Amino acid sequence: MYKKIYRGDFRCPPWFSGDARRLITKLLDPNPNSRITISKIMESPWFKKPVPKNMLRGMKEEDEEEKEKEIEEKMKQPSTMNAFHIISLSEGFDLSRLFEEKKREEREEMRFATAGTASSVISRLEEVAKAVKFDVKRNSDETKVRLQGQQRGRKGKLAIAADIYAVTPSFLVVEVKKDNGDTLEYNQFCSKELRPALKDIFWTSPPENTTPA
Repeated sequence: MYKKIYRGDFRCPPWFSGDARRLITKLLDPNPNSRITISKIMESPWFKKPVPKNMLRGMKEEDEEEKEKEIEEKMKQPSTMNAFHIISLSEGFDLSRLFEEKKREEREEMRFATAGTASSVISRLEEVAKAVKFDVKRNSDETKVRLQGQQRGRKGKLAIAADIYAVTPSFLVVEVKKDNGDTLEYNQFCSKELRPALKDIFWTSPPENTTPA
């Protein structure tokens, strides 16, 4: 077999078209100097043929199925929080500006703390989704929620994922990020729909006690 590969000794099945045979022969050329290049492949008649509609439809359906499986796997993954997540909640220790080049309005995630429960946070997110006619999917242990719009935007349907981390039984951190769609549409959704609906559950540190001098 090695000798056949070295010599480029192979046979194409009889149902292969002439264009396909010529392209495969050039692809399997054992000499790298005379082997066909990517640019030449893209210029070949076989490569330029349109994909049959029935095959294209099947490919789209497979892509949708793969995406659904990927979403389900993400939803099953356990939520964890490290020290950097907790530190980033404090404005005084937030080092993200040193590493993030994006402006605030261009960021694809936001994070907030709340003193509520995971179920109460999910209920609020579901209320927001219902108001704007978004579909909702949550995982079994109530640590991940995904909201997806029904209408296609500039870059597909807008999807937002929320991960809920328990720092203590009564103190949570919620990380909301864009999972699909256009960043501008995501930021508009956060500013006009999400933030106003959740602002009353945002945790803020109590003011420090001050004593007169």
